[in-house]
Parts: sequence; C-alpha cells; structure tokens
Amino acid sequence: MQRPYRGQELILFSLFILLLAACAGQEGQPGPAGPEGSQGIPGPAGQEGEQGLPGPAGQDGISYAPPEFVGSQTCAECHQETYDTFMSSGHPHQLNAVVDGQPPDYPFTEISDPPEGYTWDDISYVIGGYNWKARFIDQNGYLITGSDTVTRTQYNLPNESLELGEEWVAYHPGEEELPYDCGRCHTTGYLPQGNQDGRPGLIGTWAIDGVQCEACHGPGSLHAGNPLAFQPDINRDAQSCTECHAGGVAAEIEAANGLISHHESYTDLFQGKHAALDCVVCHDPHTGVVQLRQMEQPATQTACESCHFSEAQNFKLEPHPRQCVVCHMPHLIQNAVGDPERFTGDFRTHMVSIDPTQIEQLTEDGIALPQLSLNTTCRHCHVPAGDGFASPKTDEELMEAAVNYHLPPTPTPAPAEPAEEAAPEQ
Repeated sequence: MQRPYRGQELILFSLFILLLAACAGQEGQPGPAGPEGSQGIPGPAGQEGEQGLPGPAGQDGISYAPPEFVGSQTCAECHQETYDTFMSSGHPHQLNAVVDGQPPDYPFTEISDPPEGYTWDDISYVIGGYNWKARFIDQNGYLITGSDTVTRTQYNLPNESLELGEEWVAYHPGEEELPYDCGRCHTTGYLPQGNQDGRPGLIGTWAIDGVQCEACHGPGSLHAGNPLAFQPDINRDAQSCTECHAGGVAAEIEAANGLISHHESYTDLFQGKHAALDCVVCHDPHTGVVQLRQMEQPATQTACESCHFSEAQNFKLEPHPRQCVVCHMPHLIQNAVGDPERFTGDFRTHMVSIDPTQIEQLTEDGIALPQLSLNTTCRHCHVPAGDGFASPKTDEELMEAAVNYHLPPTPTPAPAEPAEEAAPEQ
C-alpha cells in the first residue's frame, strides 16, 4: 500500500480533531460547592511595626491625685445655708467622738452623763443620742454592755408622746468585748479593713465620724479645689438611701415585743406600692424629719393629697384625724421605747396600705404582715383598756367603720319633678 504524503497526514489529523470536537457535548451548569475545607496552617507572622511618635508632654507641676475627704466644714464655705440645715439633722450625729472628756453636742437633746461607773474620759464615742437613744464605746473600741441585766448602759431619751424614756436600760447584758461593726452606716469614708485609731473593738476604718456630706456626695477635695471642673455625686435613687435605711429588700419583716424591730426600718417600704417612689420625692435628706417637727414644719416636702386627692376628700366617719400619717403611717417601729399594749412604738412605719378586715399585725411567728391591721391603725387611739384618745371598739365595730372608709358617697338622686297636666281641650 502506498504511504500517504506528509501533507495528506496533516489533513487527516485535522479531520480527526474536527470529528472529535463535533462528537463532544456542550458544557453543563456548574455543580454545587463542596463543603468548606479545614483551616490551613497559619502563615508566618508579619514584621513588627515601627514605634509611633511620642505624645505631647504634660504640663509641668501637675500630676493626678485621687479625691480625698475634706469634711462638711469645707462644704460650708460655699454651701453655708445647706450646711446649717444639714447639721441639725440626724445624719451627722450617728457617731460622735468624746473630745477632751467632754460629751458631744446635739441640736435638740443632751446626753449629760455616761453609764454608771464610767466617766467621760472612759468613753471614746457615743452612738446616736440625737433623738431616740444613746449607746457608748469604751477606749478600746468595744460597746459598753454591762455584766448583768441589772447594769444599765443604754440611755433612752424622753418620749413625750408615749410618756416613756428618760431612763437607763440594759444593753446586751453579759456580752463582753462586743465589737462595734456599724461604721458602714454611721461614718463617712468607711473601709471594712483595719481598726480605727488602733482600737481593737472598732471594726474597720473611716475618714470622718458620722454621716457627713461626703458620705452621699463622695470625697470632695477635687470639687472644692475646682468646683466647675469636678461635680459632686448627686444620686437621687432610693437605693442610695436604703443602703443604710433598710436591712435589704426582705420578704419578711421581723418584729419583737409586738412591734417591728429598729433594724427593719424602711424595709417595710418595699411591702407596698410606694416602693416605686424614690425617698427624695417625700424627704429632703438635708433636713431629715426630727428637726422639721421641732420647727413645727411639715415633715415631708410632698403632701399625700398630691396623689391621693380623692381619698383626702372623702371620710366615712367624722370627726377623724385629717393627717393621713396618723392611720396610714402609724408608729409601728420601736427604735428605743414602745408600748405594745397601745400598739405604738417611737418610729413611723412606711407601710401605708390598710386591710380593713385584718385585726392582728403580727403572725404567730412574730413576722409583720405586709398590710396594716386595724390593731395598728385604730387601736393606738381606741385602746382596748379604755385609756386611749378615743373609746374602745370591738373588732366588728372597727371592721364596719374601716370598710370603704374613703369611698366617695353615692349621690342621692334628685326627686323627679311632677309631670305637667295637659291643658283641657277647648
């Protein structure tokens, strides 16, 4: 067979390629992406960048200093009127040093003598003494308690409304070297570490005795040095007050001797709707309450009638006290003295809701119920023994009077006018 020429071979090869191309199908759509692969090995780190330019130099002679406590007297240099008002409140007098053997000074009261067997030189501090009671701390920082129930080491100031007090009573008898650990709420700038003045009985250290301006507004040295650049803390939330004026938001309120215990003060506020209010809505913390009573001024800056105007206008019985707090904030708390038979202590409760069908205030376990009872709201006047401000009442009589006490009276419909007689036809 004759071998084709080379040119013929090229022609045949080209025809073969064209034949293969004609037989091949069109390219289909790309299939779905496969699963993502695993992380590869990290590459080598890059080279470290160059050092940035230095910042501008600070001003000569100026360095940062943390704020320090300067004392309420320094605040008075600019806020004299507020200072004078505040110093007549109870806050600055929560803890009072005995200086040079002289008793502390108070705006409205006087503690003339220390406990029997002690001189003022034996006393380092007086706790309280502003309105209710006074307790004493010895030179080692321990609370003076007495060895037995006969020894009286707490002085209860006179309470004119109860005709009680002005007497010495026992305080934790038999408990020796009882430390003072109340500085968190009785001092300014408190820290729980260490012992104030090196006295072993004083737990913690503090900057200033008593609850001074800076206890709420923070250390004031920066503000005092530059008032426009540094503003003091101003916190109007109720939490700021209840850190000291409440033992925590407790579900139960403990009582003793038929009355709520002092350490539960203001915890009862959280049992009702007033828990939604901030304390400063009613109270100015610079004035307190006692000095306003001394000045015969309203004890709150907001009247109950501002919100409860309908209840203030409607009373089921007359005559009855028109001061809302008499019934809705009775003296249910005992700070120093109390008279359980008259259901009366020496400190008002902040529970305000009255259950008109509830007679007893305390459970059998000694827990205060969250609503005010008729014993508490009515029988401090209608004393069962008959020696109160009003005549004694039975449970049934109190319930009948209390139910719907502030309900507006149902208006009496006007008598219908007689229909006019039709004129006779002419």
